[in-house]
Order: sequence, then C-alpha cells, then structure tokens
Amino acid sequence: MKKITVYHFIFLVSLSAFALQSCKKKKAEADQYADVKGHYFSVRQFTLDEWQTFHGSAFTILKTVREDKKKADSSYTTSDTLNWGNIFKTFFETEISDRKYLGKYTYNQFEDNEEGSRNFYYKANDDEMFTQKLLITVDQVNNKIKGIYIETFKKTLWGETKQNLYYNPMKTIQIQTDEKPMVGARKYKVVQYYFML
Repeated sequence: MKKITVYHFIFLVSLSAFALQSCKKKKAEADQYADVKGHYFSVRQFTLDEWQTFHGSAFTILKTVREDKKKADSSYTTSDTLNWGNIFKTFFETEISDRKYLGKYTYNQFEDNEEGSRNFYYKANDDEMFTQKLLITVDQVNNKIKGIYIETFKKTLWGETKQNLYYNPMKTIQIQTDEKPMVGARKYKVVQYYFML
C-alpha cells in the first residue's frame, strides 16, 4: 500500500477546502432568494396552456425552410400531423422558471403605447447562460400574450450556436439557427411555420 506523502495530504486538504467553499457559496446564493416567492416566466407552462387550449383544432400550416443563402423550400402540413415534439423541445430548452435561475437575469418592464403593448424583458447576467434574452409582449387591454422572443447561445469545444426563437400565438413560429463550427463553413437555417387560420 502506498504511503500518503505530505504533498498528497496538502492537495487533499486544499481540494476539500475548495469544495467546502463552493458549497457555502451555492448555499449563500440559494439563501439570498429563500424569501422570494414565485419565479420567472415559464415558456414551458405557456406552451402547455396553448396546447391544451388549441389541441384538436385542425388547420393548415405553411412550413418554410431556408438554409444559408439557398432559396426557401415550402411545404404544407396540418396541425394534427406536424411533429410538435421537436418544436416544443427547442422552446422548452430555454426554460428559466426554475428557482435556481433567480438572480441570474436582469428583469425590466416597459410600455409601448404606440403598439398598445406591455413588455417583460429578461437578460442574462452571464454571457455563458444558454438563454440570453427572453421578451414577452402582452396586449395592454386584454393582457393576452402577443409574442415571445428568445435568444440563446451555446459554446462548446466544437464551436458556437446561436438561436433566435419567436412565437406569435396561433400565427407564426420561427426558429433561426446560426452555427459557427471551429472547422468548416458557417451554417444558417430559418424554419418558419405560418398558421393558415
């Protein structure tokens, strides 16, 4: 059996102290928001509410896909045959309503009287957060959501990916993806769904 040297001992003590300090910091951050009730806006809950409200309503959807500088490819589908799972997954990944995100976003609210809307804006305090921006636009009169806009950012060893997501309830869904790989050409893709109601 190997003997533990002084260097090993110092390393283990330092590692333990670092882990303990990290845990204390996380606990302090959690305690800071212990008295705060509620959470940030939930994209997931809003999507599920929309699904429960409109599921079963059959309508035509025009889907367009444009990659890089190529001409857009268009096709028609219907609400009962569209693969909603992939669309939901893309939006669900931007979820910031978990209480662990409290304090990680700067929140602002502002009115746009010309458009007759009220805006709720969340901006990430850290450039490394996946969901960078979330903007919810609400009608000033009836408080119904008019639009949701989201920006995401993901950086890995293999490159960077940015997304711009937009949902105009029962009118349009747009998913823009901009990939910059470490090696190879940049890829840009826009997928849009127009609800033909």
